[in-house]
Amino acid sequence: MPDSELDEILDGPSFKELVDEPELLSLFTDDRREIVRAVHTLIDRCLDDGDFQGRLTDALDTAIEDGCGEDAAVLWIVAILAEARSQTAIHTLMRSFAMEDEESLCNAAGIALLRIGVPALEALMEWIDEEPGLDLRRQTYRLLGDCGVIEERGYIEDIKEFLRARIAREQLREPADRALEEAIAASARLGDYEQLDNLREIFVQGYEGRNTSIQDSIESLAENPDGIPFVPSMTPWEESYGWIFEEDLESRRVNRPQEQEDASSSHHHHHHCDDEDCEE
Repeated sequence: MPDSELDEILDGPSFKELVDEPELLSLFTDDRREIVRAVHTLIDRCLDDGDFQGRLTDALDTAIEDGCGEDAAVLWIVAILAEARSQTAIHTLMRSFAMEDEESLCNAAGIALLRIGVPALEALMEWIDEEPGLDLRRQTYRLLGDCGVIEERGYIEDIKEFLRARIAREQLREPADRALEEAIAASARLGDYEQLDNLREIFVQGYEGRNTSIQDSIESLAENPDGIPFVPSMTPWEESYGWIFEEDLESRRVNRPQEQEDASSSHHHHHHCDDEDCEE
């Protein structure tokens, strides 16, 4: 029997048997159209029913406890909780994010924390201040470096400030236990131009000018005097789940020009315009 079939027998049905919510059974399918329908339905249910969010979080906890974290249905639950901006699920998602051995779950949880935004990021930063292990600190700094995609743009300044403090604390650690390069890279990705002189000092005094990662961060920051956070052409959320929410994403793209047009129209219809070329 092929390994993939064996995995389906051992993993899929085992989680399916653990599910107490009949509505979640719709996630156990390979049909993309059915998945789209199920995910949207369950997101709506989460938004309407806080208790259901809690039960969905419990299902995720159960999956983790029983070693089913890589099951496709579990990953859909993570996405549903993220799109519902579930604060109830934050700590379970952080726990999932810490499970580096379960790569798909870890990656999905990181994307979910970014999607939830400020409440999740605040919890994540508090967690890092409790000084977890090296690998988890590295992983978290990488995630914070992706915060250019968050909707709450003003909060990026708070993350920059947090990273400044973390860079100072990482410097105090023994070299083998430092996640300094990752913290610096995150700061550079968020465009913290004010840190440039400090990073140059670290590079010269701490590494005698010989650290490729820090050098790359310094160079990228030097080329970004306006301090613009890095935002990929396609966000992690769009890359992973865009095909499920493509109508919503397209609607946003269509509405942006319309909003600008409406603003322009408002200018013409609600204010006197002295421009001779302006037509009422």
